[in-house]
Amino acid sequence: MGDADGASPREQIIEACRRDNVHLFQEVLDSLKGKSKEEIAKFFNEVVDTMGNHLLHVCASYGSYDMMNELLDVEFLECDPLTRRDKETPLHTAVRYANERELELGEAMVKMLCEAGGDPRIRDGHGRKPADTCAPRAEGAKATLRQEEYILSEGLRKENDDDEEATGSASDSE
Repeated sequence: MGDADGASPREQIIEACRRDNVHLFQEVLDSLKGKSKEEIAKFFNEVVDTMGNHLLHVCASYGSYDMMNELLDVEFLECDPLTRRDKETPLHTAVRYANERELELGEAMVKMLCEAGGDPRIRDGHGRKPADTCAPRAEGAKATLRQEEYILSEGLRKENDDDEEATGSASDSE
């Protein structure tokens, strides 16, 4: 069940997120065959690293764009889990990546998370929304977050308006 190298599936999936290793992700996913979509999502939603970061946070911290994309394809995956320490969403972490590391990659992760259903209105443990933490150089991320915040606040996006934009979030019901 994926224990060939001694690592548990939880350890393997965290490592896959750190290293942007889609192949390892597929091995872990294959080891879950026979489980329901809900059980698979529960597994991915409950995995945290030693610091209390969920898988999407790990991807955002390491710039693991391809792994983030794979995770967001998991039906019923929680898009807005909070870190244990600062109560940040993956959007907060992706903004930090854009601020401190690779701007374009960070902004691409912010966009992907918003498209998948990440909520830019959620405040961290310090009362800040992701857009509030954008550095001046991350204007693209800030614009994406503000636009998504407006769309959500005004109710401009309906669950079944974007059939071609199905994201694998828990809201997929048809």
